[in-house]
Amino acid sequence: MNVVDKKGKKRKYWKLFVTIFIGFVLLLVLLYVRMISVRSAAYEFLHKDEIVPVRALEVYETQVWKTIDFLSRIKGSQAIDVNAEVGGSVLKKNVVLGQRVKKGDILIELQDKRKEYKLTEAKARLDSAKANLVELKRKYDQTLTLVEKGIVARDSLDSLSNQLKARTADVNALEASTELNQWDVDHLRVKAPIDGQIVGVYPDEGQEVSVGQLLVKLINNEVEKAVTGVDSKWARIIQPGLKVTISKNTNDYVEKTSGQIIGVSPSMDSQSGTYEVEAKILDNKYDWWAGEVVNLEIPIEQLQDIVLIPRDAVLSDNKELFVFIYKGGKAIKQPVTVTWINGDTGAIPSSIIPSGTQVIVEGHVGLAEGQSVDLN
Repeated sequence: MNVVDKKGKKRKYWKLFVTIFIGFVLLLVLLYVRMISVRSAAYEFLHKDEIVPVRALEVYETQVWKTIDFLSRIKGSQAIDVNAEVGGSVLKKNVVLGQRVKKGDILIELQDKRKEYKLTEAKARLDSAKANLVELKRKYDQTLTLVEKGIVARDSLDSLSNQLKARTADVNALEASTELNQWDVDHLRVKAPIDGQIVGVYPDEGQEVSVGQLLVKLINNEVEKAVTGVDSKWARIIQPGLKVTISKNTNDYVEKTSGQIIGVSPSMDSQSGTYEVEAKILDNKYDWWAGEVVNLEIPIEQLQDIVLIPRDAVLSDNKELFVFIYKGGKAIKQPVTVTWINGDTGAIPSSIIPSGTQVIVEGHVGLAEGQSVDLN
């Protein structure tokens, strides 16, 4: 037997072996499918007449806003630099980082004895000038009476009148000087110009500060904002005035409040590639601080003619999504499409659910098509 015949026989044996192996595999697959089918049929047969207690939910057609969530940061709406109006040495710091202050609260106390001495001197000179003016006015009134009686010449009255004007001008000048010195002394006590929160205290006690030097930085938390970045798709949809929900999960407790879109930046940030969205917090009842991360829930589309059902009422058999509806004492499998899911709630088109039926929301796991059920 030549070499060619041997190779031909060997090839035939391999073909026969491969054919038998493939046939064996196909047989195993068919047996497995048959077994699954028989088991499913047996399960449905065994459970067909078993009455399962369930709870069903009446469904109503409604409309709801579809929303999208963005992580955002709390930002103070107004930042203020408090600079020294007068020079002096820092006598006392009354605030620390993070402290909340009211408008008019004393932040830092400065000391400058020269300003205090000047104020004392100015007040003394003003008091003296006022006393002299009172005495001169009294003398003028007396002279006026004598002139009217013809006892004293009018020249004396004119002279006193000129002196009275000069003394009045001196008093006015001294009052202005005193007020200026008082202003210097008053501004040794640096006060908060707004309600806010301290984010920076810069000088140390005993340090000399000069006019215009930055002493304290604070932000106004009275009208805080939530700021986030969105891509162009959402930037075109989000409009000023839109009502939003702002929330924060703290120790497994959700803090939630309302807000309103202030505006969207007209240009893209070159670093993040997003557009900045600002939302005003209408009621910061949780006293969130600037820099905290919160969730910004923005409505983007109003869904019409939908029904809301619990999210876990929607099941899957790896082919399609479906719910069980209660109809005539039976559990009926109803294919559905989910329009939107928000947390534990799903929105589906109302046209999918037959009128007069209820969606089974408890006891639905393991139910079979057509199985008898009993409403709790």
